[in-house]
Amino acid sequence: MIKTKTGLEDEYLKQITGTVKPVYEEAKKQKIVLSYKILNGESSNPHDFNILILVEYPNWAAFDNLRSKMDPVLAKVMGSEEQRKDMAVKRLDVREILGTKTMREITLK
Repeated sequence: MIKTKTGLEDEYLKQITGTVKPVYEEAKKQKIVLSYKILNGESSNPHDFNILILVEYPNWAAFDNLRSKMDPVLAKVMGSEEQRKDMAVKRLDVREILGTKTMREITLK
């Protein structure tokens, strides 16, 4: 759940086009994730998010050792840990992460 700073939504979307998108595309190719979506909408109040990144994993077991699976993907797509930190710091100028949430889809009978 991300809140972009006023007037910087397009800048943030440009940034994640070169970072988040290729990471999740590679993760899909390696079957670490099933799908991902980036949703954009209006904030309902000054403390609300306007961008939501949804990631669908195959099952709960996918979270076991997820970091060890994703670290090579991040290194391949975004470079060294130092390079990734530099990119993250730049993003602080355009957005604030309001939180994360893990949920699962349920089917009502």
